[in-house]
Amino acid sequence: MRKLIYIVFSLLILITPALSNQFDSLSYYEKFNLAIESYMQGRYNIAEKQFTTILSDEREYRDPAAQLMMAKSQYHLQNYNKAHRSCKSIVSNYSNSPYELDALILLGDIALSQDNATKAFRYYLDARFQIEDLLYLNSIDERIYYCIGIGIKEEAIEGMLFREKDAFNRAIINLSRAYNAWTNGDNYDLDLIINEIDTFYLPGYFSGLFGSLNNLIKDQIIRPITIAVLLPLSGIDKDKGLSYLLGLTEYLELPFESRSMRYLVYDTAGSAANTLKIIETLSSNSEVIAVLGPITRDEVLALAGRKMQLPILIPKSELSELSDVASNLFFLSPTAEMIAKRTAQMMINELNLKEIAVLSPGNGQMKSLTDYFLKESHQLGIDPVVVEWYIERPENLSRQLNNIRRVAWTLVPEDEPEDLSLNLEIDSLDALFDVDVTDFFELPSEDEEDKMDKKDSSKVILETIEAFYIPIRPDELTYVGTQFPLYNLRTSLFVNDNWLDMPLLNQEVIGPHVDGMKIISDVNSAISNGSQDSFTNYFSLAIDHTAFIYSIVQHQITKRKHFIEKLRKNNRFDGTNTSIMFSGKNNNENGSVQVLEYSKNNLKKIGVYDGEIFSQINE
Repeated sequence: MRKLIYIVFSLLILITPALSNQFDSLSYYEKFNLAIESYMQGRYNIAEKQFTTILSDEREYRDPAAQLMMAKSQYHLQNYNKAHRSCKSIVSNYSNSPYELDALILLGDIALSQDNATKAFRYYLDARFQIEDLLYLNSIDERIYYCIGIGIKEEAIEGMLFREKDAFNRAIINLSRAYNAWTNGDNYDLDLIINEIDTFYLPGYFSGLFGSLNNLIKDQIIRPITIAVLLPLSGIDKDKGLSYLLGLTEYLELPFESRSMRYLVYDTAGSAANTLKIIETLSSNSEVIAVLGPITRDEVLALAGRKMQLPILIPKSELSELSDVASNLFFLSPTAEMIAKRTAQMMINELNLKEIAVLSPGNGQMKSLTDYFLKESHQLGIDPVVVEWYIERPENLSRQLNNIRRVAWTLVPEDEPEDLSLNLEIDSLDALFDVDVTDFFELPSEDEEDKMDKKDSSKVILETIEAFYIPIRPDELTYVGTQFPLYNLRTSLFVNDNWLDMPLLNQEVIGPHVDGMKIISDVNSAISNGSQDSFTNYFSLAIDHTAFIYSIVQHQITKRKHFIEKLRKNNRFDGTNTSIMFSGKNNNENGSVQVLEYSKNNLKKIGVYDGEIFSQINE
């Protein structure tokens, strides 16, 4: 064995230089095209090495192109320092070349990836005035708008204004100053800065933000209600934090909310220690009547142990039962436990389903979700007729689904005639799969063949199980969705939002066989997005949460005490993507869920359920 390993290792040593020598023997253009091909295939590590070889061996006019592609490869590899140096080299050595523009934009992207919106803003502006293509210009303006929303450092803005000669860029910089003045609550500066902006030079992409800020001045707002916002704008959860922040800034485009609220935004970096320090400062700031955030588990847990009169609105949390012990925390999204409970209540109380089967992962978060479902079902007087678990990736669920099917047969009335359609129907899957011995479950031995009947056949459709609850983990739809139809269990299907991958769901081997499937979720943004992803969900939640807060403060609420009282007494709020209705021991946990239905390759919202009332949407 040791000898074999030695031979293989020796071959690798011989092959590697051979491949390298083969690349070295190519012409410049062949090398370049090969490196481009590696890059386009996503083989960034190989591409970087190939472009590095080109740059070390060649001194031709295409060198800056190779250098740019090397920088892009380094960027995709998250080697941001290397990519930065490569781009700076292009800007220094090849100014006024076609590659300088791309290098500047990449420098901006690198800065954003390193949580430096101010530096990114500067690079994008440097690139902007060189762009002639309108579509390209629009994409850069989108990045600039993103940076403004995060916040540009005030000291840097002054320096940029002093050096900037381009009139369009100056208008954009002044707009970022105005936005900062608004977030800081400085309406005097906001008025002065807005009047400095020449709208003739302000690009159309920013006109909405300008109009909203200008309306603030026209309405003569002196002291808007102040809401502190705590988000991870850096660290491992920054994507969630930034998407939520962008959703909050969207309300500036709306004519009503911006007239009574302002946000003070803090970056917690996802750190519980940072959050506690910020909360300590905010507690003594009487202008702040409420806090929106944080969103990470550790931060929420840290706040739960503190007694304070400052109301804290938690955008989203999977921490169950925390609302019972932390009365000053208000959970704006239903927890996993709440969603599981509402699913059970919907099935049993609203739809009067009794014969229920469950198929679920037997570990992790989905195990906890199913446990909540089973506990609530038991409380409602219904225990599932069968519960099956799986641990690993569900590539083969034959054992679990076979057992569920056996249980389904036991529910068939004994006096059911043998020729009823229950025992004779053939599912449409026949057209998709050839009939062979796998059409029968656990074929008997030769001496038992005479005992075999139609109950052993997978082709017989069973309707005795009224409902099926199947929560899955991410990336399990392909396995579960293609196996479940093979067992011909005609039933009402209830699932979690990990099923929401429309391209997969709409495949012929899945979609037609789960038609009518119900999804109980906290947010319905998947309807327009086609899938459940963190960025879209947090963005959508933020828009509705802003509108919800406005529904409270519009009643001239200026004190924390009155804000809390209004929260606990507030009627159900229905936003575009979610609903909020507090329930629970302290009336601080959102118990309202979205009910979605998959039908004919489409996903639609069919209602809102709060545990007592199912508000259906009639179309």
